[in-house]
Amino acid sequence: MAKQRRVGPQVVGWLIILGVLAAPVVYMLTREPVVEVTAIALGKGRVEQTATAIASGTVMPRLDSMVASSSMGTVVNVPHAEGDRVEEGELLVEMNRAELDAQVRLAEANLRVGQSRLEQAKMAAGIYERVSGTQVGQTAAQLQQAKVDFERIKALSERGAISKGDLDKASLALKVSTETASAAKASQGENLVRQEEIKMAEANIEQLEAAIQVAKAARDNTLVKAPFGGVIAKILRDKGEAVTMGMPLLQLVEPNDSYVEAPFDEANAAEIKLGQKARINLDAYRDIDFVGVVEFISPVVTMNPDLSRTLNIRIKVEDSVEKFLPGMSADVVILISEKENVLFAPTESLIRGESAYVVDGGRARRRDIKTGLGNWNTVEITEGLNEGDMLITSVSLADLADGVRVKVVDSLDTQ
Repeated sequence: MAKQRRVGPQVVGWLIILGVLAAPVVYMLTREPVVEVTAIALGKGRVEQTATAIASGTVMPRLDSMVASSSMGTVVNVPHAEGDRVEEGELLVEMNRAELDAQVRLAEANLRVGQSRLEQAKMAAGIYERVSGTQVGQTAAQLQQAKVDFERIKALSERGAISKGDLDKASLALKVSTETASAAKASQGENLVRQEEIKMAEANIEQLEAAIQVAKAARDNTLVKAPFGGVIAKILRDKGEAVTMGMPLLQLVEPNDSYVEAPFDEANAAEIKLGQKARINLDAYRDIDFVGVVEFISPVVTMNPDLSRTLNIRIKVEDSVEKFLPGMSADVVILISEKENVLFAPTESLIRGESAYVVDGGRARRRDIKTGLGNWNTVEITEGLNEGDMLITSVSLADLADGVRVKVVDSLDTQ
């Protein structure tokens, strides 16, 4: 019978120690890894399709005028300061007008002279008309009497009662009276000349009155007034400065009637329509979405220096217009279409818009999906997922794959 070798207590001890030390290693080698992920339960809600401006837009005042001078002169008064609000027709700049005042007075004096000459012409015409009328009446009476005398003397001459010399005298008197009457009638034509003189004097009055209006208009041009109610944005000329016609004097804007102009990619040209709603965001109010409406679409596409092509869109501001200061930058998103009560998912949780991971039985399962309406934030899910599915949102994890064990956590350690 063979002799058995007994294991000493020291060997047993070493084996136990080795077993204890090897157990964690074996466990680590055989344990299935678990990937921590973030996930959300899919639900239904509102989904939008939007178009976003490719660059910040600019707040533009609808009324923005560089008010210019309409005459030459020296500025003598600027009654307002930058930032002041003025009403339409209110004085903005006053220029020296002493010379133009003198021209107005001269034109008014010329008018008075012209009016005096018109009165003289009317008086002369009236006097001449009365005199000529009297002469015509007198010569007509004389002619009638001469005719009667001639007929009487002619009858007497035919009966031999008077001499031939008396008949000749009567004939001569009749001839003279006839010529005198004709001359008196002809002189009445002079009245027409007098009437034309009156018309010329009246026309001269019209010219003089127009000259006064021109002089006054030139004088009024020295008073530069607000073409509309607004705020003085910048004063360009001060008291004492000489200006020429057409030189800008100040900038006047109406900040309470503004719009936003923003560039969109030309690819959005077929989607953007007049009347579509828009969301506007200002740097000064980052947490507020202001409401706007598309009111103008440029009829041309703009070629930019970087060779990109953009479509300029004008957005009418619908609320809180007073917060939109001209020159501000504004981010614009146009609402193309929308759906209510549809299944949707965060856009960034989808893989190329074709698939997604869900948590199923503690494991990640990749599913093919189909999408509908959507934007950069959310997208409609039409096939492949169901309401209540736990959608994995941390799809960028390198260890995430179909079938791996996962653990849903509130957030991932980014350190």
